[in-house]
Amino acid sequence: MAVQIVKSGSERRLLKSSAKIRNVDIKIGKKRVTPNVIQEIQFILNRDKMVKVSFKEDREKRIKQVDSILETIDSTLIESVGKTATFSL
Repeated sequence: MAVQIVKSGSERRLLKSSAKIRNVDIKIGKKRVTPNVIQEIQFILNRDKMVKVSFKEDREKRIKQVDSILETIDSTLIESVGKTATFSL
């Protein structure tokens, strides 16, 4: 999994605590990661500097989808818990 690291531990803790109380912004279902989904993730990242995404697929497919998002959008994976992942700029 291609994960970019946030520079400081305190910054990472702050982002993780913000992510825990944040509602899911985007739900990815049967159609998976489409160009429209990528565009919406990018829009929310530019607006809020953080986006929380919920996935419907099993673990292997979720990992591939998270990698796909990281490769397409220049972002950092803050945390991945269960079927949700949080990304930040």
